[in-house]
Amino acid sequence: MPIELRGLEEIQRKLQALESSLDEAGMRRKLNTIGGMIKNSIMESFENETSPFGQRWKPLSSVTAFANFGGGGIKNVKRGRQNAYYKNGKKQKKSFLSVFGAGGSRKILVLSGALAGHWVVRASAKSVTVSNNSSSGGFAYGLTHQFGTTRAGKHKKINIPARPFLPIDSSGNLEPKLAKDINDYLENEVLKVFKK
Repeated sequence: MPIELRGLEEIQRKLQALESSLDEAGMRRKLNTIGGMIKNSIMESFENETSPFGQRWKPLSSVTAFANFGGGGIKNVKRGRQNAYYKNGKKQKKSFLSVFGAGGSRKILVLSGALAGHWVVRASAKSVTVSNNSSSGGFAYGLTHQFGTTRAGKHKKINIPARPFLPIDSSGNLEPKLAKDINDYLENEVLKVFKK
């Protein structure tokens, strides 16, 4: 007894729609959206001063706060201390360290905005890259702050704690919530085609 299948035309149409949504331009759009999701995760880390995995960043040290207030650079710590407590020859009313020091209101890793504000998403039909090339005199800000170092500065004796902002762990695994969001997005993109 022969079996006749009906309705295959609709399935074929939907499969063709799925295939055409995966052309070069469609893939570039999808990968660009994924890159934007990764960039947003990074930006949230800077905003919340927390790694994408939920660990709070170490606060600024008083030496860093004084250096920044003195005009930047470790050589300006002394000038920063003077500027912090005295303004126009008068002692400041508000405690400097309560604003700029450990636990203060000044954002961590956002002094110039070079690291926090210069993330770029580049998508092709086959890959997406989220990058930041911020550096100063060869000093790679991103790597140093992501992983920390005990050998920074002119004499390689400054300890900079890790303040991770990339949504990957030490094994290269994507942060679980972001991975789920990306999978949900891709699943919805496929389902959209089949709902047409």
